[in-house]
Amino acid sequence: MLWRLALVFTVLSLLGFGGGNAIIPQMHDDVVVRYHWLTSAEFSRFYGLGKLAPGPTTSMASLVGWHVGGALGALVATVAVFVPSSLLIYALGALWARFHGHPWRDRFARGIAPVVLGLIWAGVVTLGRGAVDDWATGALALVATALMLGTRINQSLIVLAAGVLGAFALR
Repeated sequence: MLWRLALVFTVLSLLGFGGGNAIIPQMHDDVVVRYHWLTSAEFSRFYGLGKLAPGPTTSMASLVGWHVGGALGALVATVAVFVPSSLLIYALGALWARFHGHPWRDRFARGIAPVVLGLIWAGVVTLGRGAVDDWATGALALVATALMLGTRINQSLIVLAAGVLGAFALR
């Protein structure tokens, strides 16, 4: 089981172009649909906890690893999600700096932006499916989204407030 956990999160690490939120749909597919390690609702809760914790959202990999294989599973998932991409980015960063001033570099950066935005939007839709299960949770999600897009309030505080409100008012 640990080798499968390592493989899943290594692949996710290398596919995480655009940040941790870009791999959320694939992570959901792997841990919920393919391997049934979590339910969609559990996945959404782990995502929320990952957003509240300091550091990147992909720290939720540690929670998935813990759920699947205890402390060793958490260690395996954490190393697998952070080390491969870190090594790749280190190598690509040197290459990127080497081509400073080349026209293709700026065109590539502008061209990849819509792809990254699409990956992030796919993550939002995936999480919404697991978190929104009635009109009340849908309304709470819409209010939280509006606050995130329309204010400068820290997103972690909005997620925390929505979680507390949901825990007490909607259950």
